[in-house]
Amino acid sequence: MKDLTAEQQLLIKKPLPAEAVKPHPTKQGMSTIKAIYVTERLNDVFGIGKWTIKTDLLPATADGSLFTIRSYTTSNGKERTEYFAVAKTVLEIPDYGIHYECIAGASNDDMGDAAKGAATDAITKICSYMGIGIDVFKGQHDQALKMEEARVKLEISKAAMGIKKCETVEQLKDIKAKLPEYVLNSRDFKEAATERFNQINEKSAV
Repeated sequence: MKDLTAEQQLLIKKPLPAEAVKPHPTKQGMSTIKAIYVTERLNDVFGIGKWTIKTDLLPATADGSLFTIRSYTTSNGKERTEYFAVAKTVLEIPDYGIHYECIAGASNDDMGDAAKGAATDAITKICSYMGIGIDVFKGQHDQALKMEEARVKLEISKAAMGIKKCETVEQLKDIKAKLPEYVLNSRDFKEAATERFNQINEKSAV
């Protein structure tokens, strides 16, 4: 059984991007998470094909029907039929011994989308148990994004300062091999690395 690496734990806690969170369509002051961003984070942390999701629809009515059906007239005077589904969703990541279950429900004017919504709501909730998107559930997403931005800036600044102390090209390569992509691709680090590389070459040519 594998243990989560420090890098994986950091990525789990990393705030989801701003575009992953939107205001709740019916509950004022609350937010929802776009499930595709949670899926992306699972792939980034554990790998594609390394985790599984299983969903079973549960009876939504006393007589055992899988959907409740409600017909009503909207405020615009249109007739609408709405389906409500309840699903039990199980997330398993065998390599790490992770197993979570959640029951959630969702409504939609399409049966398939109601069932899918119940599953995606459950996935989002389950992943919060591990820490993915947890700041959204705490109502602290904006604050978490600012803190993450400050952390990244500090990491880039430290890497840029460290690269200026290199005396050989080999040292440059060693430092770069240990840094994450977002640091390597940052403008400040690229400029510092290029400048130091040119300085080292100039000394060698003398």
